[in-house]
Amino acid sequence: MTKPRKGQHMSVLEDILEEEYERSARLIRLMEEEIASLPKGSVRTRRIGSRDYYYLNYREGDKVRSEYIQISEVEEVRGKIARRKELQVALKEQRTSQRQIERALGRRLRNE
Repeated sequence: MTKPRKGQHMSVLEDILEEEYERSARLIRLMEEEIASLPKGSVRTRRIGSRDYYYLNYREGDKVRSEYIQISEVEEVRGKIARRKELQVALKEQRTSQRQIERALGRRLRNE
């Protein structure tokens, strides 16, 4: 077994950190794509007469939009909204991880 030269350990560590950064960048792209496909906002119930009606409320620019949801789709929409929120938390964690890798390497990496 040959003894590593001075600085060779850092090169291996840098390679590992750069690979992790690339893996993180791929994850971020996938999460952003999935987030874009999921509904944003919240489900609201309106009682009209003796019946409940469900609406997806979300912001579009400075306006609040409201879309009717059939009762058979309410739980599915709530699940998608919950998934979007989970992904947003995970996305924030991935971006934090990327910043930590950049600090450890002492340089900014290209995020493709």
